[in-house]
Amino acid sequence: MSASRIVLLRHGQTDFNLARRFQGRIDEPLNDSGRSQAAGAAGVLVSRLCEPSAEVGMVAAETSRSYDDGGVRIVCSPLVRALDTARILARVFDIAGYPCEGPVSDERLTERFYGTFEGKTYEEIAREQPEAYSEYRDTGECGGAEVERSEVVGERFRDAVLEAAAACRSDQSLIIVSHGSAIARGIISLMGLDPADFNGLRGVDNCHWSELVPVGVSTAKSAARTGWRLASHNIGAREDILGGLTRLWGPHLPSISTIS
Repeated sequence: MSASRIVLLRHGQTDFNLARRFQGRIDEPLNDSGRSQAAGAAGVLVSRLCEPSAEVGMVAAETSRSYDDGGVRIVCSPLVRALDTARILARVFDIAGYPCEGPVSDERLTERFYGTFEGKTYEEIAREQPEAYSEYRDTGECGGAEVERSEVVGERFRDAVLEAAAACRSDQSLIIVSHGSAIARGIISLMGLDPADFNGLRGVDNCHWSELVPVGVSTAKSAARTGWRLASHNIGAREDILGGLTRLWGPHLPSISTIS
C-alpha cells in the first residue's frame, strides 16, 4: 500500500508573487492568472498520470506502470492559494472522468514561516532590517527575524508526504499541492539529505511540479531511508503555449470558466 509516484505541485500565482513579496503564512489568494495556471497544469497532469505513456526504457521502468488506472489522491496545504489550486485540479480530473480523492489539507504542508520578512520585498527588508537581510542572504536562515529553520520545514513536509503516500493504493498517484520553499526543503529531506546543509535545489515556479518515484530495491544510498528518489524537477505548462496544450489534450484542458 503506497502511491506509485508523488507529484509535488506549487500553487498558482498570487499578487504577492507578482510583487516579489515574501508570503509565508500570509493567506494570499490566487489571482486570475493563478487560476488559469492551475487549470493548465491539471490538463497536463491528467494525461501524464492517468493515460498510457509512450515512454520506454530503463528509466520508464522505475514505476510499475506507465499510468495509474486508480486515479489520484490530492493532499494540500490549508492556505487558500494551495487549497484553491488543489480544488481546480480535482475538478479537472472529475471533468476528464478519472478517479480523484480529495483534496484534503494537512497543516504540515504549509509554507515556511518567514517571521518579520512576511509581506515585504527584498528591498524593503534590506532597508528596514539590514543585519537580518545580510544573515539571510548569506545562510538562508535568520533566527533573529523568526524565520522557520530549513530542517524543521523539511522534516514536517517529509513526514506529511510519507504518511499520505502510505495511505494511497499502489494504482494511485499522490499529488501534493504546497509552496515553493516548503517543496524544495521537503524534496531534500525526502532524498535523505539535510536542507540546512544542502542548498543545491532551487524552488519550483508557480504551478510547476516535481516527481518522486520509488527507490529500486538495489539502492542502498541516502534516498533509501525514505524510499523515494527525484525523477524530475520544476516542470509544467507555460501560459503562452496553452493553445498548443488544448490541441494536444483536447477536453482534458477546460477553460477556467468551466471549472469556476
